[in-house]
Amino acid sequence: MSELTRKIERATSGQFFDQTGRNEGKHRGCHPMRILLEGTCSFDCAYCEVCTRQKGINFTPEEMAHGFLELYRQGKVGGLLLSTGIPRGDVDLGMEKLTETARLIREAGFNGYLHLKVLPGAERSDIAEIAKYATRLSINLEAPNASYLSELATVKDYSSDLLTRHKWLAEIMPEKHSTQFVVGAADESDCDIFNTVMTSYEKYRPARIYYSAFHAISETPLEKHENTPIWRANRWYQMDALLRLYKYSRSESSGVFDDEGMLLNTDPKILLAKNIGEINPESACFEELLRVPGIGVVSARNIINARNKVNVRNPAVLKNCGVIMRRALPYLSLGRSKQLRLSNWC
Repeated sequence: MSELTRKIERATSGQFFDQTGRNEGKHRGCHPMRILLEGTCSFDCAYCEVCTRQKGINFTPEEMAHGFLELYRQGKVGGLLLSTGIPRGDVDLGMEKLTETARLIREAGFNGYLHLKVLPGAERSDIAEIAKYATRLSINLEAPNASYLSELATVKDYSSDLLTRHKWLAEIMPEKHSTQFVVGAADESDCDIFNTVMTSYEKYRPARIYYSAFHAISETPLEKHENTPIWRANRWYQMDALLRLYKYSRSESSGVFDDEGMLLNTDPKILLAKNIGEINPESACFEELLRVPGIGVVSARNIINARNKVNVRNPAVLKNCGVIMRRALPYLSLGRSKQLRLSNWC
């Protein structure tokens, strides 16, 4: 291992990629490395470990490009998720270094996954330039609105620094951009997050939205704040799939929240299926099939494609279509087949 890759290993705490990177790159058969160009930052995000560091591990664009390419050739990483801290508050310089790193990587012949983080307050021209090299761009909203963000950071302006850039990403790289929320950091309700997520999907059509459960870090302003349970972020990923893939509307999604506007620790699709009645797979449209727990996009298409050939009210046929019968059976109209014991499909 070279000195440069040892430096990268120290900067990533001995792990070349994290779980976010795994999820993001899985469908491409790769595990992106997640790393910062600059390991210190002058911004004051209260949940962020980097903002507390007096010293950090920093890379020049040349070092990062060469180090990443070395790890890529060794088969240790398959892509890169690159961001940077912002020393001295110089956003323009930060964007310049990110762009230069991406340029060097592309000119070296790498044509794989390259996710680049746009900095709050970045110029539109700089975003357009860095987009030339990116597979995906993102800017993290972190909180659902300006009031909550003010509890977490005083330097960033929610409207101009974040939302405006979120809009620009949608225009420059339509449906190839993403954002993230730190769930629970500002004591926001899930209903607050929901309203912003819905607006984002309706207006800006991001490819993905990510949800990170807040975890208190020592020596940060929020070090004594209660940690967000992991299940809450996991429920948000389930909820996100309903909005992004299954196209649930605002009105039909409201039933997942309790009286305080919080998600319950129950699969939101099951909560929303309480009033759908029994669905006949022989006649239901694609959207109706998607409302059934245990039926996803692929299995719904398989059912529709199979209807003219076989009896899709037969549980065995539905199982072959990819339906998870132990989840779906209570919501399906199958005639005599419905009398079969649920235990047969567990």
